[in-house]
Amino acid sequence: MGLFSKKVKNIEINQIHNIKYKNKIGDAAVFLLLSQALIVRDEMRYIQMEYGYIYSKEDGTIEALLKIISNSKTFYFGVQNENLTLLNIIEPQYIDLSRRMIDYHECLKKDDINENEKQKNRKIKNNKYLNSNGITFNEKLLCCVNDEDVKIKSIDEICKRALASLLTIQIACDINNKNYIESLKHFSPLYKKFDVENCLNSKEQRIIDGTYTDQDLIDMDWEYEAYWSICWCLGLIDDIKNANVLCDCSKAISFVAKASSFEDFKNKCNLRTLDEILDMQDLYYRYNWAINDCKIHPNTVSSNLNDSNVKERRRGLEWIISSEKDWYDLRLFA
Repeated sequence: MGLFSKKVKNIEINQIHNIKYKNKIGDAAVFLLLSQALIVRDEMRYIQMEYGYIYSKEDGTIEALLKIISNSKTFYFGVQNENLTLLNIIEPQYIDLSRRMIDYHECLKKDDINENEKQKNRKIKNNKYLNSNGITFNEKLLCCVNDEDVKIKSIDEICKRALASLLTIQIACDINNKNYIESLKHFSPLYKKFDVENCLNSKEQRIIDGTYTDQDLIDMDWEYEAYWSICWCLGLIDDIKNANVLCDCSKAISFVAKASSFEDFKNKCNLRTLDEILDMQDLYYRYNWAINDCKIHPNTVSSNLNDSNVKERRRGLEWIISSEKDWYDLRLFA
């Protein structure tokens, strides 16, 4: 499966930090798994990706080694000469291949390549926090987002995402309580009231259309946590560092229930700075790594971090600094 090329001047460059490249390869790997019926679309929410290495060769092509974890299944991929291949290897071989390549290539030894001072300080601060809470951290895990490469979505878009999410979560909850028709009648006018009729993501739209699946209902239940991280970004709650404490549903509902209009809700919000959001995003990125690594290496300690809680809060944080409209289209790398 051909991927892409980029001209590089006489040097091989470590690209482990490059989200654009990771997205390109990750999308191709997921497509391959779907096309070969090795996973189904409902499993995509649970997909986690990890890269052993990824670098640009002198001829402009990309080489990479990665794995995709989907529920209890792990798939390994190699990228070489513009081709993506599903590899028949096991975890010890994946680790060995990664280490051999890193030992062989000078560029891959530069773990801090392209990390600016802010990124380095963010990584150090969050690793100290993990250590103080008894959570295993990876010294070599780069701060994956560069302040200079991202910008926060507008406060209007973020507020509308929060409102659309909270309203649809209530309908999904009522479906589970066998109260769909009445719930739809009650909440439908509120989409117009808050001007969010056209702000639904794919799963939310299926809830409204009545074309939802059982998995959509499960995902919408956990969407409370993505919404909760959005509320934190909007300054409506003080802290979300403790990933073992679930969203306060009553409080979550009150933010919208007490608002008389979109402008009223927006006026109660105070969007956090990019630095604050990136600090929290990086912490949840490291939480996610600890959870994934714990599944493979028994010596890794995740301190009982709630897997789904971490993923969904991270989804909200990542969405705010991404170009994606639908947060279910995000690839959550770790």
